[in-house]
Amino acid sequence: MNNRIKARRKELNITQSELAMRIGGVSRQYISLLEVNKGEIPSLLFANKISKALDCCVYRIFDLDGTGEYKCLCCK
Repeated sequence: MNNRIKARRKELNITQSELAMRIGGVSRQYISLLEVNKGEIPSLLFANKISKALDCCVYRIFDLDGTGEYKCLCCK
């Protein structure tokens, strides 16, 4: 599943290590794998933690519907 973890992290100007610390319980290396879509697909619970750490909706981070639009109809 494609994601915008790296793009959003760059928008917030935080490092992979900082993101890993915000999420808790993961390494910088795991974040790196997720960013290049080499890691396993995160669980919904973990995807939600990532989204909260990146201060946005899970739909804006993960391409859940496969359209590549990364948008949520509930968010502005």
